[in-house]
Amino acid sequence: MTSLKSLRAELEELRADIMSKREKSGEQAAPDAHESGIAVKPLAALENQIGELNKMVKKMLDDAETTVGDHPVATVAGALALGIVIGRLTAR
Repeated sequence: MTSLKSLRAELEELRADIMSKREKSGEQAAPDAHESGIAVKPLAALENQIGELNKMVKKMLDDAETTVGDHPVATVAGALALGIVIGRLTAR
C-alpha cells in the first residue's frame, strides 16, 4: 500500500525532526517518564505522543489489511455502495 508507506515515512520523518531538535536543545530522553512520575519536558512528551500515534496508526492499518484480505468481496461492495451514496449526495 502506497499510503501506508507514505504515512510511515512521514511519521519517521517527524520522529527524526523531533530527535534533531531535542539534540540541539540538549534535552535528554525520558523513556518511561509517564510511568515513573518524572516530569517530562514538552518536546519529550510530544515525542512520546507521536510514538503512541505511530503505533496506533500501524495497528489500524494492519487491522484494515487483514479485514480486506479476509473479506475482499464485502470490502469492494461496501466501497461501491459508499461511492454511489457520496456521488448522489454531491450531485444535488
